[in-house]
Amino acid sequence: MSAIRVPVWAAALLLLGAGAAAHAHVPSGYDLRVVHLLRDAEGVQAYYRLTLPLVVASGLGPKRSDGNYQPAPFTVLRIESAHGFYYPDVERIRAEPQALGQRIALGHRVEAEGELLQPRVVSVRAYPKGMVPPFNTVAQARAATAPGPSYPLDAPEVDAAYVMVDAHVFYPRPGGVSQLSISSDLTNRVLGQPDIQTLLVDHTGARPVVYRASGALAEPLTVNPSAWRAAATFLRAGVEHIAGGADHLLFVLCLALGASTLGALAWRVTGFTLGHSVTLAAGAFGYVPEARWFPPAVETAIAVSIVVAAAAALRKSSNRAPLLALTAGIGLLHGLGFSFALREMLQLGGPHVAVSLGAFNLGVEAGQIAFAAAVWLVMVWLATRATPWQPRVRTLAACACIGIATLWIIERSQAILAATS
Repeated sequence: MSAIRVPVWAAALLLLGAGAAAHAHVPSGYDLRVVHLLRDAEGVQAYYRLTLPLVVASGLGPKRSDGNYQPAPFTVLRIESAHGFYYPDVERIRAEPQALGQRIALGHRVEAEGELLQPRVVSVRAYPKGMVPPFNTVAQARAATAPGPSYPLDAPEVDAAYVMVDAHVFYPRPGGVSQLSISSDLTNRVLGQPDIQTLLVDHTGARPVVYRASGALAEPLTVNPSAWRAAATFLRAGVEHIAGGADHLLFVLCLALGASTLGALAWRVTGFTLGHSVTLAAGAFGYVPEARWFPPAVETAIAVSIVVAAAAALRKSSNRAPLLALTAGIGLLHGLGFSFALREMLQLGGPHVAVSLGAFNLGVEAGQIAFAAAVWLVMVWLATRATPWQPRVRTLAACACIGIATLWIIERSQAILAATS
């Protein structure tokens, strides 16, 4: 490959990577499931909070002649400006709250020691955006599901995506439950809706234990009140987050591209680790601005950091002190980016917050070290070839990273303007 062809191949990679998600963290729009569990001698008390689409989307009807789908139960379809919009069927929710609760109860499979527990819906209430009560503790969950209007009388009209459904479900089992698992066949993927984030809190022990899962919860989540279980969950979450974070991976790629020795790579990764460990904790615990512009501003700065790292990779500087300071400073930005994903997982607190935070950080570290090491080994292998491919590959990859990051900077800057307007 001649030097003249490098920009051409860089452009090809740019076009290939431009379709990657510009926001590599938990998206602002996603369906939420929160479950508080209490186990006693009589059985299991479960307090659910789910978005209305997650509860009813699996019941979406067939496609109509106008391109819209027949509405799912407890929703209505309205054509506005030639487009279809789904709203909550408030009258039906008020008339049949138990039927809405049954969709939650039957949509979850709760087993104790391998025995399927039969659900009994105790109470159901739905809340539109702006009127949703807190649900972070058992007391708040009980208050949110306490007998009362199944839908607020003075509620504003909102899209169905902005309605939360709270339900209290009892699973009788005389003698108590020592081991519990929960899974679900509720899905929101019929129309390509956003991902599902699940937060489950077991309150059986002296202190609550928090579990987090992404996706539809098709695989059973085993409830075991131990710090080790929480650590394992968040360790896996950290690895998954770095593996799915396109912007973080591009930055780590640039770090590895610019490292001429394994020691140089270690200095780069060490600085990055020191930086993001600090702001990961600060962001997770809320010690950062709450303004709407802040997350897109951080995302934009992360994209800028990729450009800086790619430029440094092209220079291949080996001066350790500036490299450590530079990667530590950039790590501060990336730590805030990591914290946006982690904050939702930790919002229910519990005694294992510190363990979960540390495990998430370790998971991120394991993922990025594995990726950096793999890239570095490939570069070492290329350096041993008779044809000097390594410099060309480095230039090609660095230019592609700069191009992709530049597109992200433009897109994310627009998000900042939208948040401040």
